[in-house]
Amino acid sequence: MLTTLLGYIGAIVASVFFGSNYVPVKKYPTGDGMAFVYVFSNGVMVVGLIAMFINGEAIFVPTGLLGGSLWALGNLAVIPIVKTLGLGLGQLLWGGTSLLTGFLCGKFGLFGLAKDTVGNNAMNWGGIACIFCSMVVFFFIRPHLEDSQEEKGEYQPINVVTEHSDGAEKTKQQSTEFFDRIPKQFRMIIGFSLALVSGMLYGVNMVPMKLWVQAQATPPTTLAFVFSHFTGIYLFGTVVFFTYCIVKRPPQVFPSSILPSFISGAMWGIAQCGLMTATEILGFAVGFPIGSAGPSVIAALWGVFVFREIRGVRNLSLLVVSFLFSGAGIALLSKSR
Repeated sequence: MLTTLLGYIGAIVASVFFGSNYVPVKKYPTGDGMAFVYVFSNGVMVVGLIAMFINGEAIFVPTGLLGGSLWALGNLAVIPIVKTLGLGLGQLLWGGTSLLTGFLCGKFGLFGLAKDTVGNNAMNWGGIACIFCSMVVFFFIRPHLEDSQEEKGEYQPINVVTEHSDGAEKTKQQSTEFFDRIPKQFRMIIGFSLALVSGMLYGVNMVPMKLWVQAQATPPTTLAFVFSHFTGIYLFGTVVFFTYCIVKRPPQVFPSSILPSFISGAMWGIAQCGLMTATEILGFAVGFPIGSAGPSVIAALWGVFVFREIRGVRNLSLLVVSFLFSGAGIALLSKSR
């Protein structure tokens, strides 16, 4: 009973922190997102180290690095998604796609996973159907996105020094953010496509962990695997950022965004610990969907009450309908176990 309760607590922690972890960086400049990804991975790694000390042991295996790298690859698309769709709608889309991907992996034993068994298959499928309907409803919501702060002159990026033919150096500010230069008619298409790909990568990022645990005679605790998983995220982010620095001269780095990006990564690390616990105890068919559906609701609430991205009678009506489907889905999934 206590173990099951721990699984649901993990899902709640995952929902709150996944749904809020991009809030600290929302109002800060991120440019093309590469510096954000690197600093974010540092925040994740710090949580991994803390989890290692709390647990008293850490496991370092290649499968953990693979799982972390899969997630980090999906995370590269976060900044473009938020810039083109907004935080609320973007997180709903990648969260819903991640939910469906993870559920199908566990339900059908994809990639060699042991099939998850539940007490009531009808309720289990009904829960997923409700959450899928919630996603469909959100496709009809049109977020109200403001122009970037850079365009409004509310922040100053790192200065770029250019040398002219007369040898004199002249300092100029970087131009508008990359994603703001994309024609508006293409932004939604790009955002939806990236959200779907990102969600699928998020959905399979814990498959390597489950495969490794299945192969062990005595399965370790979930926190023991966190260090390996988070190291994969950190190494991937580091390699990508340094490669980016070599290719792009000068790289886009905004000092004001460094601390928010680090906090965002630390919040994600806490959420991932919760989701890994929920998935391990409740399974891919129950724990993963609950921990993946909740963040969408939390992110949407941020979008409504704080960032005002989702407003108007039509959008708010659709949001309520979506919430009803999500709530019914989570209830059915919980009951199906």
